[in-house]
This record gives sequence, C-alpha cells and structure tokens, in this order.
Amino acid sequence: MRGPVGVAVIGCGGVSGGHLSAYAANSRARLVATVDARPALAEAAAHKWGAARWYATVEEALADPEVRVVDLCLPHHLHAPVAIQAADAGKHVFVEKPIANTLEEADAMIAACRRAGVLLLVDQTKRYQNRHRRVKELLDAGYVGEPVLVKGAYLQDITYAWRQMDPARRAGYWKHDGVISGIGIHALDLLRWLIGEAVEVQAVAATTDLIESGRRTEDSGIVLLRFANGCVGEVTVSYVLKDPRLASSWDVMPLQIYGRDGSLQLGWDDRITVASRKLPGDGAGIVEFHSRPPVGAPRPPAEGMAGAIEHLLDCLLDGARPLTPGEDARASLELVEAAYRSIREGRAVRLPLAAPSGG
Repeated sequence: MRGPVGVAVIGCGGVSGGHLSAYAANSRARLVATVDARPALAEAAAHKWGAARWYATVEEALADPEVRVVDLCLPHHLHAPVAIQAADAGKHVFVEKPIANTLEEADAMIAACRRAGVLLLVDQTKRYQNRHRRVKELLDAGYVGEPVLVKGAYLQDITYAWRQMDPARRAGYWKHDGVISGIGIHALDLLRWLIGEAVEVQAVAATTDLIESGRRTEDSGIVLLRFANGCVGEVTVSYVLKDPRLASSWDVMPLQIYGRDGSLQLGWDDRITVASRKLPGDGAGIVEFHSRPPVGAPRPPAEGMAGAIEHLLDCLLDGARPLTPGEDARASLELVEAAYRSIREGRAVRLPLAAPSGG
C-alpha cells in the first residue's frame, strides 16, 4: 500500500477527538471523511480537523474509493456489524477497545477480515504508551527474570466529572458499563502482553451509589489471575477512589512485577524502579528510570492513541507485524468475560472459555 492512507473516522463523539487529531498531525494519513448519524457532528468534525468531506451514513463512506481504512469510534454494540460491513467492502478496520461486546461478535469480525484479506487492528491504547513500552523492554532484557507475582491496577475517581457532565451526554456515556469491562480490560490486556496468557480467572466486585443512585454495574473490582507460566497476579480497578491524585488524572496505573531475578515497579508518578541481581550492586542493584525524557532530549515516539495510529500506518505502509490484531484483542475480551462469569458463579473460571471459530 502506498501512502498517504485515506481514512474515514466513523463516529464523531467524545473519543473521536484523539483519533482525528492524530490523523490530522500525521503526514502518512489523509483524513478523507468524518461520519456520524448526527450530520451536524460529522460536518463540524470535518471542518475542525480538515477532512475532505463528511457523511451521515456508513454506506456513503464505504462507497468512497479514497477511503482505505475505517476507524470505528462507535458504541460497542456497533463494532461488529460495522467492521464486518467495512471488511466486505474491502476496507481495513481500526476499532476502539473492546473489540466487541461478546466473543461471538469478535469471532465474526476476525473471520470477515480474514476472508477479505484486510487488517483488523484494535486500539488497546496502553500498549502504545511509552511508560509501558519501557517496562516491556526491561522485562525482555531479563532484569526481572521469570515472573512469580504481578500486581496491576487502573485507579480512577470519576465522581466529580460525572456530576459536572451534561445530562444528555451522561445518559449515553460508556462509563455506565462496569469498571472491569470499561477500564479493567486495559490492565488485563497489559498483563497479557507483559506476563503471558492466563489459564484461570477469579473475580469479585462491588457497586456503590458514589457515582449515581441506582447504578447497576460494578464500580470497583479485583481480578485474580493464574498464568500459564506459573505466575499469579492481581488486577484492581475502580471508578470511585477518593484520593487527590486521582481527581487530577484518569490514567493512574501502578504496576509491580516480581520475578526470580528481581522486581520492577511503575509508580503513580510513572517512575520505573528496577531491583535486580543482574545490575551492579551488592546482591541486587537498583536503578530508576523516568518515562518522560529530560528537557532537551529527543522527543519520544508518539504514544497512546497517536502511537496506535502510527503503528496502524506502519502495518499498512511498511508491513510491520500488528501488535494488537483482532485475535489478540479477543483474548483480552475473554479475560473480561471470564471475570464476569466468575462473579456470577462465585468460583474460579478456567480458560479458554470457548475455542475461536474458524474463518
């Protein structure tokens, strides 16, 4: 494929801003169209981000010969039908996490893209953050050794923002979803990438009235994991933790990894501390890494959504191996489904839940 790559962003709500800005800033992409069932939103996004045109229907965008990739910023239940429609039209698909609401929907998406010979890439954003890239590099370098125990978390306090949010937006906001599916999938996906595949999941969760009275989905949860390599792990997630550090950030993901040769900790301030017998020192050397470069250092690679989109373009233009293809994203969704089954049934759940379908 030759660049720049023509893109249509489908869905112009809140999450689309990060995608649109990344395309607008990337010379290897061309924002061909914005699409939304609410024409005013599509038109406004096109004007703001420099799209060549805007559409009110998916069909119009898929019929546009300059569109080579569709970027789906849609409600989760629309991921599968629109992705399949796009694949059938010969378009590559980039979709927000989770890949779908169910494993069956994910399987249908994967099969459709395989049949069409198009790329299906999922925006598991945390893998594309530079702090987590650095953690992965240090683990691969062997400082921690074979993992024994891991503790991850994704901690938020959304209560203030919820109270200030426009009622119309709040009515359809995705954080009505449970916290395990809403942000827990990020932490679970990250541990899969860093540690390996899990073979057993057990979870507990709680629902309070701290976000709103009558809330039915969980706002805090703990997921225990047993990995195929023998490591055990814990993921803690919440939307309602009262801490001033959480009031100013929705991206706090502390991490602790302990192995046979050392340990690694990613703190609340994104500082990485490694203790390892493979470092110089008396028994176990200790070194700190800062995930942000010092003033005057070369700019770090694009990260987050922009990093995921940069990787999308690497795959399409340079033949890079996809980091978060549909099959991989399905495995992270399976952990979420296993956690909810564990909560319903009050027991540990073995993986896999179901074999992927062919296609």
